[in-house]
Amino acid sequence: MADELTTHMLTEKFFDLTMYFTLEMQQKAGSQLLYQGQGNVLMALGEQDGLTLKELTAKLQIAAPSTTEFVNKLVKKGLVTKTRSEKDKRKMIVRLTAAGRASLSQVDQADISEWQLLSESEQQQFAALMDQLIAGLASKYGDPTSKQQLANLKQHFIQRTQEN
Repeated sequence: MADELTTHMLTEKFFDLTMYFTLEMQQKAGSQLLYQGQGNVLMALGEQDGLTLKELTAKLQIAAPSTTEFVNKLVKKGLVTKTRSEKDKRKMIVRLTAAGRASLSQVDQADISEWQLLSESEQQQFAALMDQLIAGLASKYGDPTSKQQLANLKQHFIQRTQEN
């Protein structure tokens, strides 16, 4: 187990990193921020348009209801369409609209570019470490009240970032 000084220094470094990322996001305020899964859906469709909801769920490695929620929000924004498959009427096909294709470049511009400071292997290691931390925190704050607070914080962060 890490000693108290190491724990404190890790906390400070994480806070500093968070502040730098916040500053970066504020400087990209004009870019369209599509987080909480919506940006991932657009990026996946940008790689391979015309996926079924099931294929999209598998590609994003998320729960089916989450995929449906993100897709429905993007439909309302006019960025994707959902149509029944001609071959199998039970399947819904998701496609980018012209506005959805145009927004892909904005999503790319809104992403943090400094990830290139890490090699691909380091990015994967860092992602795995973040997943581990997020999973631990998610189990600690998994109650409905905490989940709602987290959702509110994310929305507040995105709104503040776009205002500055």
